[in-house]
Amino acid sequence: MKEKKLYSAEQLKEFSFKVLKSIIPDDEDCLYIVESMVQSNLRGVDTHGVVRLVTYYNRFKTISWKSPELIQDNMATALFEGNNAPGQVCGRKAMDLAIEKADQYGVGIVGVKNSNHFGTAAYYSMLAAEKGMVGITFSNASPRLAPWGGKEPVLGNNPWSFSFPTQKGFPVTLDMSNSVVAAGKIRQAAAKGEKIPLGWATDKEGNMTQNAEEALKGLLLPIGGHKGYGITLIVDLLSGILTGSGFGPQIKGIDNTDYAQNIGHLFGAIKISNFMPMEMYYERIGHFADLIKNSEKAPGTKELYLPGEIEYQISQGRLINGIPLSEDTVSKLNKLADELGIEKL
Repeated sequence: MKEKKLYSAEQLKEFSFKVLKSIIPDDEDCLYIVESMVQSNLRGVDTHGVVRLVTYYNRFKTISWKSPELIQDNMATALFEGNNAPGQVCGRKAMDLAIEKADQYGVGIVGVKNSNHFGTAAYYSMLAAEKGMVGITFSNASPRLAPWGGKEPVLGNNPWSFSFPTQKGFPVTLDMSNSVVAAGKIRQAAAKGEKIPLGWATDKEGNMTQNAEEALKGLLLPIGGHKGYGITLIVDLLSGILTGSGFGPQIKGIDNTDYAQNIGHLFGAIKISNFMPMEMYYERIGHFADLIKNSEKAPGTKELYLPGEIEYQISQGRLINGIPLSEDTVSKLNKLADELGIEKL
């Protein structure tokens, strides 16, 4: 196996910014996308890092889009018309407004309709946690799951995230979608000619399969059976139905770059100090975190982790040692650099 090359966060930010500036006129909009991607790489969520840059470039040089517009503003709530803009631009503007509203009203809820892929949900929830608030993020996605007991892809693997500030050096941050496993792991198994565990996916007829090739033609299975189906449905109701955006099969796939995706998002922020003094909150969540970390471990377990803790540890290591990129990813990015006449990675 070839060793992955390491890049600093600043190298990836500088390269990505140059690419995006060729199609996105506003510097701040470019930076929102860059920050989201590189943060994903730093936290070890490489599926949402700079590997997405080529897809973003292809979409936004192709489709017609413009800056998001605030179309509803009613005290603690608001709604943006995304105008098919990059999801990170829509998401950052919406979460910033949700935080502003929470500071004024105690809570802020801001929706976005007609957006595109916005990276990781954690990026937005953590923005609120940085301000001493609880951050909440929901988004829908293109269909990958069936209703429980069905065989037709009607529901997206819809991501959602919560982030709670702490004084532990990192926020407690849950960021997840609702399938047992990501499709990328099935693709890896197919490439190696390996079987997948039963319960990961079905074939196109809705039968559980261990054949990775058949699974790629079929459906991802939800976590917890009918419970995971229920969660992913609720996320679509909040981010798609409530905002007036696309939902279910109306959402286009991320790699179908000839079209805008019609994605909806919903962002929330809760002002903790409206419930109790921040000192009391930090003492309470710190005590709870210690209870979890210091509780008895099952045989073979070396450490118990809080949500977001492993990603934090990865980020600290990658800030020092660099971010690893696969040869395939670097090749695709450098091909784009040649096309644009900019310096390669």
